Amino acid sequence: MEEIMSYSEQLLDSIEKQDFSQQKILLKKALNNDKPEILASLAENLTDLGFTNLSKQVYRALIAKFPKEDLFKVYLAEILLNDGDDDDGLSLLYNVSESSPAYVDSLLVQADYYQTNGLLETAKTKLLKALKIDPDEDAIKFGLAELDYLSGKYEEALPIYQDLIKRQKNFSEVNLNQRIFQTLAKLGQYEDASKIIKEHSEDILDIDSKYQAGLVMLSVGDYDQAIKYLDSVIEQSPDYVNAYPLLAEAYEHKHDDNQVLHAAQTGLAYNELDQVLYSKGARAAANLKDFKTAEKLLKKGLKVAPDNNDLRLQLSNLYLSEHKDKENLDLFASLDDDDIEPQAYWNMAISYERMDNSDKAKSEFLLAYPEFKDNSTFLKQMIRFFSTEANSDEIVKQLLERYLKLVPEDDEMQDLYNQLQ
Repeated sequence: MEEIMSYSEQLLDSIEKQDFSQQKILLKKALNNDKPEILASLAENLTDLGFTNLSKQVYRALIAKFPKEDLFKVYLAEILLNDGDDDDGLSLLYNVSESSPAYVDSLLVQADYYQTNGLLETAKTKLLKALKIDPDEDAIKFGLAELDYLSGKYEEALPIYQDLIKRQKNFSEVNLNQRIFQTLAKLGQYEDASKIIKEHSEDILDIDSKYQAGLVMLSVGDYDQAIKYLDSVIEQSPDYVNAYPLLAEAYEHKHDDNQVLHAAQTGLAYNELDQVLYSKGARAAANLKDFKTAEKLLKKGLKVAPDNNDLRLQLSNLYLSEHKDKENLDLFASLDDDDIEPQAYWNMAISYERMDNSDKAKSEFLLAYPEFKDNSTFLKQMIRFFSTEANSDEIVKQLLERYLKLVPEDDEMQDLYNQLQ
């Protein structure tokens, strides 16, 4: 004998078939004829399907029939809050008494509401109150761990996650192994985080976790694994721009300039404001003797970030290596003295010397000297310059004394010093 479907089942069946013509009639018949447990199941199913207007009607009918059944009030309140009806939703929750079996459920929904609205301390107060009532409930512990994680209280979150994973691998939609390695990474415990990643690589599925895994593996020097995760991020989402600088850095450690340049150029196609990629790409191109590409990247980087002194110095060094002295000097022509770094003075000194502008070269060497007085390369260049200048024996002698303390085995400079005695 064929079992007769309840009105609730008929309503759900019609929704599944996208036949909404009998919706109001079936709902009314269900409310008037179906048993309370069937109606409770109907409300839950309607909520899951997104028909919250219908589920609210069911819960209101159940509350009218069973005014002491507070759990229905909690479920209705949760829907109201999700629909933006905050006042009515909170009113229902706050009317659940502390003696009610549904009080903990009420606190959990309140905590979720306050967390969603950024009131993390208020949410935590609700959860701590719930934990006092039900100290063994993992849902409460997980909520507390998530709040601590969001608040940056990683030392408090970690032991809770580590306790929870003894009993289950996932909570809600969160993979606990994922959370544990992320928390360890936030605490700077990269070695421990990397062990979790290696032991539970199958749990690292979502794109943000792959990115964080790449960052962790880069931090512990496992560059191949870092590249694997970062490549996976980019394959999944090529416009995940934060992955490219890390990928370029991983390839830098492997001395693979071709891949560094490729990562930089690809990343810049998605984010032309990334100053790190201009720098890394140009350095890789220069290492590959592709000076044209290096110059192009640095010029474009300076257009994007005209105040980036690192890019300017990098381009200056490139110009020096190519003997483009005028271009080198032009880089600093419009800068105020306060904006010029010691390395720039050194670079300009070399260009002025090459262009036979001795007075300017002398001035730039003297400006660079306080910063590089213990740099043997700088001192040797300065010695060679001043030894060709008239009336410079005393300064050359002082420079040689300083230089020979750093490089006493330099016979050429020792001979020059002896000649000045």
